[in-house]
Amino acid sequence: MISKPTNYDSLNENGAARKLPMGGYVCIIRKVTDNDEKKYLEIEYEVAEGEYKGIAVDTYEAWGRWSHSFRVYYTEKAMWRFKRFITRTEQTNPNFTFDWNNVNCLVNRGIGLVIGYRQGWGKDGSLKEYLDVQDFCTATEVREGKLPKQPEVREVKDAPPAPKMEEDTSSFEDSGLPF
Repeated sequence: MISKPTNYDSLNENGAARKLPMGGYVCIIRKVTDNDEKKYLEIEYEVAEGEYKGIAVDTYEAWGRWSHSFRVYYTEKAMWRFKRFITRTEQTNPNFTFDWNNVNCLVNRGIGLVIGYRQGWGKDGSLKEYLDVQDFCTATEVREGKLPKQPEVREVKDAPPAPKMEEDTSSFEDSGLPF
């Protein structure tokens, strides 16, 4: 017997979930994964306030994957951005100090995110737009509309990937081949 999914009435008939507009959002960190080998934290987040509160769950239910995430690298070259992320998280959460020995201390902490889009080539060769966390700020800055930068669509600069060509084997003869 088939049962009606809980999100059935809110689903878009073309299969797409609501699209998060570019802008500043007060968010909550839902999950942190440390990739020590490549030196980055994978941060999964959810919009915590406003019209789009809960959109990541809606997207997950519509597409079956969590698409609201970003990476913060802690390599020497990218440490300035990592510091900005940690500082804005600490400023948003009174009495919170990042614990260098426990990255999961970030879970359930608030942060302001400046979210735009970046273009990229999909597996099918078509041009796609993906969520792009472009900067960090405090929740207060988001609420007051004082974003450190305006979000943008970062356009793709490279050509689409070449289509995979299938080898034409019709001219090969079966006779005479040693195998």
